[in-house]
Amino acid sequence: MRSYFQSKRFFRAGVLVALMLFFSLQLGFAQAADATISIAFDQSVATIGRTPKLSINVSNNGTSSIRVTRIQCFPNGTYLVASSIQGYPSTVGANQGFNTSQMYRAASAGVTEVRCDLTGVDVASNQSFTTSSVPVSVNVLSETRLYFDAVCATRVATVGQTVFIQAKFGNRGKTPFTNLSLSCVELGRSLVFVSSTPLQGTILPGQSGFVEYRWQAVRVGAAPIACSLTATDSVNGQQILLPAPTINIEVR
Repeated sequence: MRSYFQSKRFFRAGVLVALMLFFSLQLGFAQAADATISIAFDQSVATIGRTPKLSINVSNNGTSSIRVTRIQCFPNGTYLVASSIQGYPSTVGANQGFNTSQMYRAASAGVTEVRCDLTGVDVASNQSFTTSSVPVSVNVLSETRLYFDAVCATRVATVGQTVFIQAKFGNRGKTPFTNLSLSCVELGRSLVFVSSTPLQGTILPGQSGFVEYRWQAVRVGAAPIACSLTATDSVNGQQILLPAPTINIEVR
């Protein structure tokens, strides 16, 4: 009798183990894709009329391909007006990814937060999924009298090469601005500052100016440069800070 009950107990245990293994395998095959979407604006502060660029990165970290059915971005304000998202592939292989972008126009003063969703299908399991990015924002300033931008013709440099940044500004208003201060900061460690041309201290209505910066590429890596202009309204003493979109340079 004892042998019979022991055999029955072992049989039940075996069946239980088999069922657990079966369901664990089924659940494993039904897992949705391990995909992520991340976004970043090229400027966190903009003036009316400027066009912030939203970079969108999608990564498939799973072991099977995914079909991308939709990428959609949602602004929570009306201060930015969006254009269509640039093209993207319909299928992304395992451990692969892609980049795309979307342009916005700063239409009115205020802060707009943007979130993007990626909707797709795991090819192996045929399971649909949606994943969201961390929100990012742009603060659109009401300042329209002063304008400022910084540009660079070089986006890829070699070690030893000189890189030139031109910072341009102007006064469209009727008020002189004083105490002009211009700053360009390299946020990596691949460029070193060499020199810059002089900056005027005051900009009168209708005037414009520029400052040229010289940098030297010293080591391989990313070299983002952030420039900003500070000026004081000569009538009310208000200080204005205008940042330019980040300039991304790669040193090879």
